Amino acid sequence: MGRQERLRAILNTLRQSGRISINDICDSFGVSLITARRDLEILESQGLVERTRGGATIKSITGDSPFFKNLDLRKEQKQRIAKKAIELLNNGQVVAAGGGTTVYYAMKALESSSIHTLTIVTNSITTAWAIINLSKPFNLVHSGGTVRQGSFECVGEYSSMLFERMYFDCYILGASGVSSEYGVTVADFEERNLAELIIRRSKTVILLADSTKIEQSAPYKICDLGKIDVLVTDTQATPSQIETLRSFGINVISV
Repeated sequence: MGRQERLRAILNTLRQSGRISINDICDSFGVSLITARRDLEILESQGLVERTRGGATIKSITGDSPFFKNLDLRKEQKQRIAKKAIELLNNGQVVAAGGGTTVYYAMKALESSSIHTLTIVTNSITTAWAIINLSKPFNLVHSGGTVRQGSFECVGEYSSMLFERMYFDCYILGASGVSSEYGVTVADFEERNLAELIIRRSKTVILLADSTKIEQSAPYKICDLGKIDVLVTDTQATPSQIETLRSFGINVISV
């Protein structure tokens, strides 16, 4: 069983029983203590579980949002990535934008950029909020839909209907993991489905991921790395990591 399958199985157990121990993971999946702890670290980083002594519990939907918890984490790197991503845009484009903190900073970076005319389509409440607070009058289209706790991304039929009826010059998205083995992954199944749909309808796909996401994975795969045109990351990504990503045909930009 690969890591993605194991993470999904761990989440299923947590949803049924509310808690799981590291020993349970080792016994159920035949993995080492180190691997079991790493699995829980990945799920915790995605805001899906809360670590406890010797295990984890399912994350309460009333807990603090992972978005706001992560907003100040590696802020400087995220802002550099965001600024570089905006430099790749051109006036007059129709841009799809996902959710997450780095995409949020990308929208805020539009304020000081030379870009002044865009149509931006998003399913994310936080991304839309960043655009609303700009002084530039960009054309903002929000999909509506069911709001996911924690990420503030809207999913479901309403969201899909809008994106199914549009084409985009580019798609700016974030991810939970970028792996040569597992591709581009996220923590939520419905967010994954919508992202895959938008990729199919976009001429260019720009992925924003700081170096902590590289060679990591989350439970749900959006796409293979070959679907990504540009990856913007930070300078802590190693030369070997960058070389591996470029072997998939990705234009990797490190800032």
